[in-house]
Formats: sequence, C-alpha cells, structure tokens
Amino acid sequence: MFGSRTIKIAIPERERLNLIYDKYRNEYENALKRMHRKLRKVLLKTDINFNIKFRLKSFDSYFNKVLRLRKEALTPVAINDLIGLRVIVPFLEDVDDVQDLIKENFNVAEIEYKGADNSFREFGYSSVHILVHLPQGSIENTIPYVRKTCEIQLRTILQDAWAEVEHELVYKSNISILNGSIKRKLASLNASLTLSDIIFQEIRDYQKSIAQWQERKQNHFLEKIQDVQDISILSRVETPQVAPPAGPEIVLGTLKPKNELESLIFDALEAHSNDKIDLALNIYSKILRMKLNPKIRSIIYNHRGMAHFVQSEYEKAVKDFSRAIDFDPQNVKAFNNRGLSFRMLHQYDRALLDFETSLEMDPYQYETYHMRALTYFDMDDLARALDDCEKALSLKKDFAPARHLRRLVSSKLGF
Repeated sequence: MFGSRTIKIAIPERERLNLIYDKYRNEYENALKRMHRKLRKVLLKTDINFNIKFRLKSFDSYFNKVLRLRKEALTPVAINDLIGLRVIVPFLEDVDDVQDLIKENFNVAEIEYKGADNSFREFGYSSVHILVHLPQGSIENTIPYVRKTCEIQLRTILQDAWAEVEHELVYKSNISILNGSIKRKLASLNASLTLSDIIFQEIRDYQKSIAQWQERKQNHFLEKIQDVQDISILSRVETPQVAPPAGPEIVLGTLKPKNELESLIFDALEAHSNDKIDLALNIYSKILRMKLNPKIRSIIYNHRGMAHFVQSEYEKAVKDFSRAIDFDPQNVKAFNNRGLSFRMLHQYDRALLDFETSLEMDPYQYETYHMRALTYFDMDDLARALDDCEKALSLKKDFAPARHLRRLVSSKLGF
C-alpha cells in the first residue's frame, strides 16, 4: 500500500512527467504508425486473415505503471510497451506463422508466452507477446523510463475476445470478492474457449488435408497403378490360383492387373486408403501367404503394420514392422513406424533407437526428427525435444506439427 510519503513524492513528479509526456508523445505516435505500416505490409504478402490494433498508453496508464514498478522494487524501472500492436488471427497456426514473420522482419528483443503456465483453474488466457526494438532514429527525445521498444501481441479471435471480457469482469473489479461458484464458471468458460481454439485448428487442419487430397485426387489413381507396376517388376512370381477375398466392389476403370498379386495389392491399397482397415488387413495377409520378393514382402508387412497401428493394435504393429525390417534392413519407413509404435507403448528407449537408426540411413527426414522430438517430450527431456524441433524446421520451415511442439516446449522451458 502506498504511504503518505510516497504520494507526496509522486505528485510533483507526476506533473513533471506529464509535461515531458505531452511534449514528446508525437514522436512515439509517429513511430507506432511506422511500425503498424511495416507489420501490415509484411502480413499482406501472406494469405493470413488478420486484423491489427494499435495503441499508445495514456499518460495515466504510463504513470500508474511507473508507480507499480517502483512498488515492486524493480530497478531500473523500465517500460517496454508504451506503444503496442496487437495482431488478431482466426487460428492457432496463424499465431505461429505471424510469430515467425515477425522474427524474420523485426529486431526481436524477447518473446513471452502469457498464460502458458496457468492451470485450468486460473482465468488467464494465452497470448504471445513479442518485444521488438524500434529502428534506429525512430525516437530522438525519450520519455523517462520508456525503452525504445514496441510490444506486439499475437492472439486468436477467441483469445482476444476472452482478454477483453476478462479485463472488464476481473481486472476492473476485485477478483477476491468473487464467490467459488463464479470463479468456477469463469474457469469453465476459459477452458471452453481454449478447447474451442483447439477444435477450430483441428477443423482447419482437416480442411487443409481434404483440399490437398482433392488436389492430388486426379493423379492418385495413376500413382497407384505405377506402384503396382513397380511391385510387379520386382516380384516376378507365379501366384497360386485362389479366389480373391469377398469384399465391396472396387471400380478399376480400364486397369487390368497382369496377375493376381497385382490385383490383390491394388485392392489392399484401395481398401486401406478408404479406411476399410479390416478388408485391407485381410488382403495384406492373403498377399503375405504368397511367394514374394524379400523387398516386396517388407513393403507389405509395413503396410499391414500401419493398418494395425490405425486400429491401436500397437504390439501387432511392432511385430509386422519388425518383420518388414528383417526382410529389408534398409526399409527406413519401417524403422520410423516401429519407433512410433514403441512410443505409443511407452517403450521410449526402443523408440529412440529406431529413430536414430532411421536418421543414420537418411538424415533429411523432418518427420522423423519430429517423431523423436515427441518421444523426448514424453520423457520430459525438453532440451532435446526443442533441438529436434529446430532440426525438423530447418528441413521444412512450414512443418506445422514441429512448430506447435516447439512453441509448447519453449513455453515450458520459460523462453
């Protein structure tokens, strides 16, 4: 609590600071406008749907913060956010994208992930706060205690809505007088909004995957045919004369497989790609009873293992991926898939060994670095998880899963 002595000291200083603030505020307003124009120009080059708000702290807000920092005994008193921008975007992935753009185009001093450590019982909502240095020469005459920086906040639409309402309900009132029922309702609302953001992102990811699938749709059929032709060239086997398993009719158009093996492989791929997993498992098992080239047998075991994985039959998946490796020790995909299965079984050491083996054979697999990062994250080895995220992103800058994991790990490490 401020004593009378503190108030007496503050009153004449308030008058002095008010004069200086009024005298130089135009310089800060102009610097803010330039920062706004630059940020808007950067974002307009992307396909991100965004809205930018900007503000200069009022004198009262500025002076109250000086007093608060003094009360907290922070030395020296430094205000970083006299001018600020807020970028509001629809989706969580957009927050990551804008953050990367700011790091590329501005001189970043620090990044803070607000609300990352809040429990589900707390009201605070997530927000990314990026402190950037103003360009040299932007400010000639400084207001006391104010650094030559600008704070850029990044929020989703829901995060921003919660922050605005929270400010009215919580910070403009005495939160301590709210009863338990009200606090629980606020916590529940906070959790609901957080979940909504996550669900919106999942829907967005699904839409993207559908769009990508439609784009590939016309070429997918020809690619499958090519796969069958490649397998046929490798196998060169005589197949037993047995009838194919009963199942839904698959329209093959003008495709005429050369033999039963090609026909079964094509049917299995078709069933698998259409999420008819039981049918696909049936056909893969039938193929594996045939006489096959070792590399082809490895491919089929790997595919059947993936089908078991989809059904959460991780132990069966491990067995199939192991057989795939037995028949082709260079099958990188089988090592990755077995490593992923071991992770699901919480056998982390075995998972890491498979990922390391895979990366020794091919060190340019960004997805494998991400898989290993997830494993390290499960093991609470955050430093190594972060390192693998960076390696994945160095190979594929726009790999969203690695970016989301990096953000989570960074927040836990306090970066």
